[in-house]
Amino acid sequence: MPAKKQKNTQRITLGKLPPIYKFFLNPYQDVRFSRCPICDAKMRSRKLPFVVHVDPHLLSVLNMTARYCPNDELLILHKDKLENLLAFTAAQSAPEMLGNSYLVVGTLEHNAYAQVASGALTMGGIFGVLHDFQEYLQFEPVHYGWVNTDPPEEKPAE
Repeated sequence: MPAKKQKNTQRITLGKLPPIYKFFLNPYQDVRFSRCPICDAKMRSRKLPFVVHVDPHLLSVLNMTARYCPNDELLILHKDKLENLLAFTAAQSAPEMLGNSYLVVGTLEHNAYAQVASGALTMGGIFGVLHDFQEYLQFEPVHYGWVNTDPPEEKPAE
Protein backbone atom coordinates (compact mmCIF):
# COMPACT_ATOMS: atom_id res chain seq x y z
CA MET A 1 0.00 0.00 0.00
CA PRO A 2 1.25 3.48 -0.76
CA ALA A 3 1.98 5.72 2.20
CA LYS A 4 -0.62 8.34 3.02
CA LYS A 5 0.40 11.89 2.27
CA GLN A 6 0.09 14.21 5.23
CA LYS A 7 -1.34 17.64 4.64
CA ASN A 8 0.83 20.58 5.51
CA THR A 9 -1.14 22.09 8.39
CA GLN A 10 1.37 24.77 9.28
CA ARG A 11 -0.32 28.14 9.79
CA ILE A 12 0.91 31.30 8.22
CA THR A 13 1.72 33.76 10.98
CA LEU A 14 2.90 37.35 11.03
CA GLY A 15 4.77 37.16 14.29
CA LYS A 16 8.04 35.35 14.83
CA LEU A 17 7.02 34.16 18.31
CA PRO A 18 4.69 31.21 18.88
CA PRO A 19 0.95 31.85 19.37
CA ILE A 20 -0.12 31.90 23.04
CA TYR A 21 -3.75 32.95 23.39
CA LYS A 22 -7.17 32.28 21.90
CA PHE A 23 -8.99 35.54 21.21
CA PHE A 24 -12.56 36.83 21.27
CA LEU A 25 -13.52 40.40 20.39
CA ASN A 26 -16.69 40.94 22.41
CA PRO A 27 -19.24 42.97 20.41
CA TYR A 28 -21.88 42.86 23.17
CA GLN A 29 -21.94 45.95 25.38
CA ASP A 30 -24.35 44.39 27.85
CA VAL A 31 -22.32 41.17 28.33
CA ARG A 32 -18.91 41.46 29.97
CA PHE A 33 -18.07 37.76 30.46
CA SER A 34 -17.20 37.59 34.14
CA ARG A 35 -16.97 33.81 33.70
CA CYS A 36 -15.16 31.95 30.96
CA PRO A 37 -17.54 30.92 28.17
CA ILE A 38 -15.55 27.71 27.65
CA CYS A 39 -14.91 26.32 31.16
CA ASP A 40 -17.11 28.59 33.34
CA ALA A 41 -14.15 29.55 35.57
CA LYS A 42 -13.93 33.07 36.96
CA MET A 43 -12.20 35.40 34.50
CA ARG A 44 -9.19 37.45 35.51
CA SER A 45 -7.74 40.64 34.08
CA ARG A 46 -4.55 40.86 32.09
CA LYS A 47 -2.99 44.02 30.69
CA LEU A 48 -1.24 43.35 27.41
CA PRO A 49 -0.01 45.31 24.40
CA PHE A 50 -2.32 44.41 21.50
CA VAL A 51 -1.25 44.92 17.89
CA VAL A 52 -4.08 46.22 15.70
CA HIS A 53 -3.94 46.56 11.93
CA VAL A 54 -6.18 49.33 10.58
CA ASP A 55 -6.88 49.25 6.84
CA PRO A 56 -5.17 50.11 4.60
CA HIS A 57 -1.74 50.46 6.23
CA LEU A 58 -1.76 51.57 9.87
CA LEU A 59 -0.27 49.33 12.54
CA SER A 60 -1.13 50.41 16.07
CA VAL A 61 -0.03 49.05 19.45
CA LEU A 62 -2.53 49.55 22.28
CA ASN A 63 -1.84 48.63 25.90
CA MET A 64 -5.23 47.40 27.10
CA THR A 65 -6.74 45.33 29.90
CA ALA A 66 -8.56 42.23 28.70
CA ARG A 67 -10.53 39.49 30.40
CA TYR A 68 -8.35 36.39 30.72
CA CYS A 69 -8.98 32.72 31.50
CA PRO A 70 -5.75 30.96 32.47
CA ASN A 71 -7.35 27.52 32.06
CA ASP A 72 -8.12 28.03 28.38
CA GLU A 73 -5.58 30.78 27.56
CA LEU A 74 -8.52 32.88 26.37
CA LEU A 75 -8.41 36.67 26.01
CA ILE A 76 -11.62 38.67 25.66
CA LEU A 77 -11.32 42.27 24.55
CA HIS A 78 -14.38 44.52 24.54
CA LYS A 79 -15.05 45.98 21.11
CA ASP A 80 -16.49 49.27 22.37
CA LYS A 81 -13.43 50.01 24.52
CA LEU A 82 -11.07 49.02 21.71
CA GLU A 83 -12.85 51.24 19.18
CA ASN A 84 -12.83 54.22 21.56
CA LEU A 85 -9.08 53.89 22.06
CA LEU A 86 -8.50 53.31 18.34
CA ALA A 87 -10.51 56.43 17.48
CA PHE A 88 -8.52 58.50 19.98
CA THR A 89 -5.21 57.14 18.67
CA ALA A 90 -6.16 57.60 15.01
CA ALA A 91 -7.38 61.15 15.65
CA GLN A 92 -3.94 62.00 17.06
CA SER A 93 -1.76 60.35 14.40
CA ALA A 94 -3.82 59.49 11.29
CA PRO A 95 -7.28 61.13 11.18
CA GLU A 96 -7.92 59.71 7.70
CA MET A 97 -8.01 56.21 9.26
CA LEU A 98 -11.02 56.96 11.48
CA GLY A 99 -13.82 54.48 10.84
CA ASN A 100 -11.73 52.08 8.75
CA SER A 101 -11.96 48.34 9.34
CA TYR A 102 -9.39 46.77 11.65
CA LEU A 103 -8.05 43.43 12.86
CA VAL A 104 -6.51 42.63 16.23
CA VAL A 105 -3.45 40.69 15.08
CA GLY A 106 -1.91 39.52 18.35
CA THR A 107 0.01 40.58 21.44
CA LEU A 108 3.55 41.84 22.02
CA GLU A 109 6.02 40.86 24.68
CA HIS A 110 5.69 43.20 27.68
CA ASN A 111 9.21 44.60 27.39
CA ALA A 112 8.66 45.29 23.66
CA TYR A 113 5.79 47.69 24.41
CA ALA A 114 8.16 50.00 26.28
CA GLN A 115 10.49 49.93 23.27
CA VAL A 116 7.63 50.78 20.89
CA ALA A 117 6.45 53.63 23.16
CA SER A 118 9.95 55.11 23.34
CA GLY A 119 10.51 54.74 19.58
CA ALA A 120 13.39 52.28 19.98
CA LEU A 121 11.45 49.54 18.17
CA THR A 122 10.16 50.38 14.71
CA MET A 123 6.87 49.16 13.29
CA GLY A 124 8.79 46.75 11.06
CA GLY A 125 10.56 45.30 14.10
CA ILE A 126 7.26 44.56 15.84
CA PHE A 127 6.87 41.28 13.97
CA GLY A 128 9.94 39.88 15.74
CA VAL A 129 8.24 40.22 19.16
CA LEU A 130 4.65 39.50 18.08
CA HIS A 131 2.58 36.55 19.30
CA ASP A 132 -0.26 35.81 16.86
CA PHE A 133 -3.46 34.34 18.29
CA GLN A 134 -3.95 30.58 18.27
CA GLU A 135 -7.49 31.10 17.03
CA TYR A 136 -10.26 33.67 16.86
CA LEU A 137 -13.42 32.57 18.65
CA GLN A 138 -17.07 33.65 18.55
CA PHE A 139 -19.53 33.31 21.42
CA GLU A 140 -23.23 34.06 21.65
CA PRO A 141 -24.49 35.17 25.04
CA VAL A 142 -27.33 33.27 26.64
CA HIS A 143 -30.43 35.42 26.36
CA TYR A 144 -32.48 35.14 29.47
CA GLY A 145 -36.16 35.92 29.41
CA TRP A 146 -38.95 36.18 31.89
CA VAL A 147 -39.83 32.86 33.43
CA ASN A 148 -43.06 32.17 35.28
CA THR A 149 -42.01 30.78 38.65
CA ASP A 150 -45.59 30.12 39.84
CA PRO A 151 -46.78 26.53 39.56
CA PRO A 152 -49.35 26.01 36.81
CA GLU A 153 -52.94 26.35 37.95
CA GLU A 154 -54.90 23.15 38.02
CA LYS A 155 -58.10 23.23 36.04
CA PRO A 156 -61.17 21.86 37.79
CA ALA A 157 -62.41 18.53 36.50
CA GLU A 158 -65.52 18.80 34.38
